[in-house]
Amino acid sequence: MTDDSSLVRTPDDEAEPVVPAAPAGARRAALTRLIRDRGFVLVADVAREIGISDMTVRRDLEVLERDGLVQRLHGGAVPAPQVNAISSEPSYAARRDLNREAKQRLAVAAAALVLPGQAIGLDVGSTVACVAAELAAHDAIEIVTNSLQTILAMPQPFLPEVFLLGGRLRPREGSLCGGITRQQLSGHWMDRVFIGVAGIDELGIYDYSPEEAEIKTVFMQQASAVTVLCDSSKFSRRSFVRVCGFEAISSIVTDTPPPSAIRAAVERAHVEIIIAGPAAPDSEDL
Repeated sequence: MTDDSSLVRTPDDEAEPVVPAAPAGARRAALTRLIRDRGFVLVADVAREIGISDMTVRRDLEVLERDGLVQRLHGGAVPAPQVNAISSEPSYAARRDLNREAKQRLAVAAAALVLPGQAIGLDVGSTVACVAAELAAHDAIEIVTNSLQTILAMPQPFLPEVFLLGGRLRPREGSLCGGITRQQLSGHWMDRVFIGVAGIDELGIYDYSPEEAEIKTVFMQQASAVTVLCDSSKFSRRSFVRVCGFEAISSIVTDTPPPSAIRAAVERAHVEIIIAGPAAPDSEDL
């Protein structure tokens, strides 16, 4: 095993990029090219080829994923999805159990923002439904929602007073939207609203459906504070509709620090970032 501070080449110097172990930035840039060229790499293979520890490779991949450059899979990594890709809307059932552990961490952190006596708006989505489950034991709050899934996620009997908005049902999402929903929602004032998103990049937040985006906008207009819920799988992704920029948002609850471009845009808008996940790596690892 060679020392991590050396420059190491793969067996075929002409075909594969140099992967320097130090400095860390150069090593990670080369690792990003390696993943892009191969399409998929295993941690163990990379560590063996370039002569550094598995732990160093994992730390590098954590940083690269946080910056939106790669996507980690079990035991390895692939290139990050293209940010400009437009995805069709998956059903609520298809999304419900994706990244469940991260969503639960977000829900706990989000529920901690709610104070007794507040009126809370709950948007649609699987992460918002996790927040609803966390709020089910709060008996001194009111909840306004347009999501049947949000209500179903709350253990029975739940304690908050819940106002379900009317409107046209979107069966795949279990949500209500349209003119009736907008009209009824405009009659409610909320202390805080929790918004789910399909994607987020340096330009703002995105949703799959124009109808859902309209309801999100009204929710935000009717609330004193707007909290976006976004696990790291949504970073650097866009879907069909841009809902708003960061100027309309008070805080973002996520499980890892966002990529640098998103973080810079969020900081310029003075939006609070709340990390509900493992501690960030030490600065010496960056």
